Amino acid sequence: MTMLSGVRAFAESIQLPVRPINEVSMIFNHLLRDNPIVFYTSSFSLSTEMHRKRCYFNPEYKYSRQFSKEHMNVISDYLRIFDPAKGKSDFEKELYVHDYCLSNFRYDYTFSDYSYTPLGLVLNGTAVCEGISKFVKLALDYLGIRNLVVSGKAKNPVNDNKTEGHAWNIVRIDGKLYHLDVTFDMTLKNKMNRYDYFNLSDDDIKKDHIITSEAPKCVTVGGDYYSRKALTAPNPADLAALIERNLKSGKTRFIVRLTGASSSGKIADRVMKIAMDKYMSVYRKSASLELGYNSSQMVFEIDFG
Repeated sequence: MTMLSGVRAFAESIQLPVRPINEVSMIFNHLLRDNPIVFYTSSFSLSTEMHRKRCYFNPEYKYSRQFSKEHMNVISDYLRIFDPAKGKSDFEKELYVHDYCLSNFRYDYTFSDYSYTPLGLVLNGTAVCEGISKFVKLALDYLGIRNLVVSGKAKNPVNDNKTEGHAWNIVRIDGKLYHLDVTFDMTLKNKMNRYDYFNLSDDDIKKDHIITSEAPKCVTVGGDYYSRKALTAPNPADLAALIERNLKSGKTRFIVRLTGASSSGKIADRVMKIAMDKYMSVYRKSASLELGYNSSQMVFEIDFG
């Protein structure tokens, strides 16, 4: 609390008990993840007086006090956009924030000055994973949903050969903990919103994520979006039935998840054949098919146009 109070007051130096620099760095990183509104600092220096058993934590501020305070207010005011979700269930609040981000923001491939902070989304509508996950934390905090930012590495779902540093959220929904990666769903979005990383368990998220920060266990399965919406199947036979139900209801563009098969290059071809066969049986005509495939999470976006 001493460090946070000092940073909020824009103190040039904050006196602390003597601690190793790696411990101070860990505390500082926790502070920034837990308080994303503090966007105006990301580094520090440390000086120690061993004979007095104290050290001085010296934050390095990226912006002036006036600019920082004004834009903290800008961020706080922006969060009122989520007022319509107040009074909804935990799941509905989370879904509202997720879908708002997918509809209004995009990933910042230019890595601009604000893109690592929530300010990037508020001012420019763009940010990288760190800025996105911190904005999601602020939005969910605003709606009373307990959550935290976690960091690690992840295999990019668009380019699954590339592993890079990453940040996402863990959320508490109806008393249970899940992983929520809005950034990955944002980059996967094409014609439809994606929910491939909406309320995953540890086992599911670890298929393409590595957690390097301290994080609580997420052991609940079946709380993900596709399971809640009855869009999952445990095997190809049940997947065929699920695809048929969607087609018979008039949908020619939908998303399904296969939960009981391992990823392989042949599974996408098999799903495409199943989808084409079911389309022919329902509509008695051929069609072109565009198939989006998340090989890690076994999610298929089926689009007959």
